[in-house]
Amino acid sequence: MKKFVMALSAVAIATLASNAAFAAGDAAAGEKIAKTKCAACHTFETGGANKVGPNLFGVTTRGTGKAANFAYSPLYTAAAAKMASWDAASLDAYLTDPTKTLTEKAGEAKGASKMTFKLPSADDRANVIAYLETLK
Repeated sequence: MKKFVMALSAVAIATLASNAAFAAGDAAAGEKIAKTKCAACHTFETGGANKVGPNLFGVTTRGTGKAANFAYSPLYTAAAAKMASWDAASLDAYLTDPTKTLTEKAGEAKGASKMTFKLPSADDRANVIAYLETLK
């Protein structure tokens, strides 16, 4: 029982630390990162055009797979059907490894995501997520 309580405590601490990392993101730094690393495939302004990836204005509030006139991959569509929205934790996982996150969310053994770019730095992800959360 003691081991179980200790393990549960460790998970709770890790979750709190993880959520604190998201809250600590710097939106201004995230905007710079997004405009240098993400702008080749995405736009960020209200009503912006879709490119290889969808316009990201409102991505945290519109629901998953809801960008107007964007053709999502079948894997993304399957994952989006099981997700209500993009929260900080799901965005962090997605930016770490888009295909892995989508296959896990969709419950698929394999699949392809249009987004192959990965953002390996936890600080960069936290900053980009903070920026995306301002786009409402």
